[in-house]
Amino acid sequence: MASGPHNSTDIDFDASFRLGDWLVDPAACRIIGGEGEYKLEPKAMTVLVCLAREPGQVLSRERLEEQAWQGMVVGYDSLASAIIKLRKALGDDSRSPRYIETVPKKGYRLICEVSAAAPEESVSAPTPVPVTTSNGIAKAEVTSPPAVDAAPRRAWIRFALFALAALIVVAALLYGLFRPLSPPAQEPAIGDRHVIAVLPFRNLSDDVQQDYFSDGITADLITDLSKISGLSVIARNSVFIYKKADVDVRKVRELLGADYVVEGSVRKLGERVRISARLIDAGNGINMWADRFDGTLSNIFAFQDEVTARIIDALAVKLTDRDRTRLAHKYSDSIEAYDEFLRGWQSLWLSSREGMIQARVHFERAIELDEHFARAYANLALTYIYDHLLGWSNDPDTSLRLAHAYADRAISIDDGLPQVYWVKGFADIFSRDYQQAVVHAQHSIELDPSFADGYGLLATVLNYAGKAEQADVEMRKAMKLNPRYPAIYRTIHGEILFNMHDYDGAIENFRLALEANPESEEPRLWLAAALAHTGDLDEANWQLEQIEFSGSKLSLDYIEKVIPLRDPAQRKHLIDGLYKAGLKI
Repeated sequence: MASGPHNSTDIDFDASFRLGDWLVDPAACRIIGGEGEYKLEPKAMTVLVCLAREPGQVLSRERLEEQAWQGMVVGYDSLASAIIKLRKALGDDSRSPRYIETVPKKGYRLICEVSAAAPEESVSAPTPVPVTTSNGIAKAEVTSPPAVDAAPRRAWIRFALFALAALIVVAALLYGLFRPLSPPAQEPAIGDRHVIAVLPFRNLSDDVQQDYFSDGITADLITDLSKISGLSVIARNSVFIYKKADVDVRKVRELLGADYVVEGSVRKLGERVRISARLIDAGNGINMWADRFDGTLSNIFAFQDEVTARIIDALAVKLTDRDRTRLAHKYSDSIEAYDEFLRGWQSLWLSSREGMIQARVHFERAIELDEHFARAYANLALTYIYDHLLGWSNDPDTSLRLAHAYADRAISIDDGLPQVYWVKGFADIFSRDYQQAVVHAQHSIELDPSFADGYGLLATVLNYAGKAEQADVEMRKAMKLNPRYPAIYRTIHGEILFNMHDYDGAIENFRLALEANPESEEPRLWLAAALAHTGDLDEANWQLEQIEFSGSKLSLDYIEKVIPLRDPAQRKHLIDGLYKAGLKI
């Protein structure tokens, strides 16, 4: 198989070019061949152009992510998903590739010929269609669907839609439970509270698979510092935008309002660990202290305690009795259980069926090693909520019962964790127990008034309960507490605005959510419905096609059964939009 011309630099990759038998039009995000014309997501097209610029060369995952996502924090599977979509569009086979070859542990390379397009093949490029994903939906009486002039629907679109529906709430709450604790307020704290940002610790190990450990160390430091009433700690999702990026701490002060920054690195080799950390005054860039920890995994909790104590001393923070009690509390006494928990937590972020299965195995192992590990029970409960939502279980009702049982167990072990009530409230929503969901969301906020995700859960409950206007108020509180909020906040707010019939606002939020996380199906589904209600049926239908490209196989019947929109008018509103977009019964 040819590896492409040696003079590929002579090709104008901003214009049309040929990729084997395909004509590629980057500006319009489409490829044209004997089997038809296909639109690609902008990120997938960017990946394709990156590969085409260096045919025959192996490009690493890191390099492709850097070029396609330009410093944005994306899920580990975002690149893999883009490659899968490219292969589907090109008609390629990963086992016998003709276009894109996977080089294990190294990256990807283009193995077909790349050449300039002939003058007569130049195509005028319409404005690229922005990427969007799909999400959860309502149950509705699909009686007489409105007449639509939608373009012919592909038959396979029929089975495209529930993962989306489910993903609506899934994403929203996925984000809450999985960042270990308390998202702090970003505004200058009341009185003398110092605002601290704990930047993602760098993984200096040779194995990128050890990212779970350095990410876990970062998240737990955020959690521990958030227990101190004299500190305001920047939320995890706000600081993780700086992962894999060189950061000027003064820029962190400007963008996040941080007075101080904690940064460090982790090198883990077997049972040996070396961790470096330092506290920096964000105003002048001066180190207030720096230290290095060398030891074994069995000493990791001692390291976390030491860093917390050094920060308290350096900032002369006065601890209350409650602060001391909360700091003395440990989530697990077992290093092995803690390590399994961190591995499961990392897999959970993938938001995929495979990732959820892997996460469940790790959480179950953590519980076997420490039967009093409340956080492991809570995260295990969340994996069963996913099963129920996304149709991954043959018995969704049993999955929901297990979710409640594990959430209840987490609360019985440690009723002082906001997140155990958060996941319980999440399960309540799908049991249609809206009142209890509100109670649990409010209790998580009482435990930590800066818990932005608690307000996000409250907004989600109110929206599903048919109170979109109230939901809008609570969602704006969550966004104010966590100004650098994650994509899921955009998705939740977009759904609220959709239910308020503010299509322009909803569409804007869904598009921004997709820019941050192109693989999320949740916002794409709702975007399709919103676009259809504005009359943009072509793009609405295209959004559904992208969902099908991801391999989702859903039915409206299942969506109607599982998605807990209480108001019949809201359910019909969503279903009508999806029908107009091209979703079949």
